[in-house]
Amino acid sequence: MIKSFKNLSVLFILCFFAGCSDNNERKEIGENIINDNADLFVSNLYTISPENTQIFLIKKVSGGDFIDEHCDSIVEMEGLNLVENCKKELYEFLNKEGFDINENTKYVSFDLEKFPSKRTVKLIVDEQEIREKEYIEVSFSNFYIDNKLEKGFVIVRESNLSNGRYGGKVEIYFFENKGNRWKLYKNEMLLTA
Repeated sequence: MIKSFKNLSVLFILCFFAGCSDNNERKEIGENIINDNADLFVSNLYTISPENTQIFLIKKVSGGDFIDEHCDSIVEMEGLNLVENCKKELYEFLNKEGFDINENTKYVSFDLEKFPSKRTVKLIVDEQEIREKEYIEVSFSNFYIDNKLEKGFVIVRESNLSNGRYGGKVEIYFFENKGNRWKLYKNEMLLTA
């Protein structure tokens, strides 16, 4: 009995460290993808305005779940299952790329320490830190890496607040591993405001 318990304990510890190692690897891949594509993310801003407009980037990657937040904001109408259908459509859209994600999927989560863009981008914890009248806020959510497929994606949300107007967009960027370097192979617009 004691020997079985020791074997079980060793197995549990090995599984724990293997899971931690996988999470650290995904975090490192995620940081590299963002750092390597920082200028792309900024240059693709839908509502980029004059050079003096401040760009703020939320430090927490995958701090939120766009699919849940967006679909749960839909006003449900009796018998139509709008929220459920919204989630189903977004999962199907992502899974067309070969992924197998659903409501139980765990996304990569980490804090950005830098964002090496040619444009000035300020890293912030949350929007309450913003004291500007006009600004663009960018955040990364639903960062997913599939090491077996050697593919991943990230949802980039942009909000532009200028002159009392609110605008922006939500895009999804798809990446694949090409010779130990993760390259963008496609991006799609999900929403505009």
